[in-house]
Amino acid sequence: MFYETTEFKEWRSVFWNATRYEAGQVCYKSNEASDNKVLLIRQGTLLVQVTNRQGEKVNTEILVEGDLLNIETLVDHSHTWKIPHFIQYQVVALTPVKIYEIEKEFLLSHLYVEPRKYHHLFERSIVQLVHISFSNFISIKSTQLKVAWALFRIIGKVGEASAQDPELVFIPPFVTQTFIAQLSNSGKARTNEAIKELSELGIIAHWKPKCRLIHLGNLTHYLKQEISG
Repeated sequence: MFYETTEFKEWRSVFWNATRYEAGQVCYKSNEASDNKVLLIRQGTLLVQVTNRQGEKVNTEILVEGDLLNIETLVDHSHTWKIPHFIQYQVVALTPVKIYEIEKEFLLSHLYVEPRKYHHLFERSIVQLVHISFSNFISIKSTQLKVAWALFRIIGKVGEASAQDPELVFIPPFVTQTFIAQLSNSGKARTNEAIKELSELGIIAHWKPKCRLIHLGNLTHYLKQEISG
């Protein structure tokens, strides 16, 4: 990543600094954001939360090292298009976190000079937006498909392959039925049914509170089949 280069480290004291947060702390609120700072995750796992109609905080995305916290900051607000004010969210640390706060103009000026160094950053951002867009696309599809897609997104962020079989991927304990229901925008009861159905299909290999295993090959095959069908 570009923040590991010697050039970038040399400018640390002037144009960027690191801030640490403990688990449970709010790291960012979109309604209190500064347009001149880009926030990049250097370490840890975070959850993006929005408030639902009942006033409850709902998890909508997982962020990890290399992700941007405030991707909307890169939008040039001098243009006519603006982020709607009703799209508000906060980001909470799930584990101890380190975040780089980078001067936006410093980052953009370096992009112009050596864009290849920053390719990985924008590649991750594009993938993140594609995932969100696809989630919207399948929002009217079956709960089973939405839950499967949520599991795929979770694996990509915080999954850990089994040493015995790389096709089997562990997902952490914080990924509960409630969390999956929120991420897939599905009801809790229907999400539980979908988990059982995916278990019968061999996609969920094991589902216990302390050990949850997903069969990545079966999951990928299922998603390709459902989408192409």
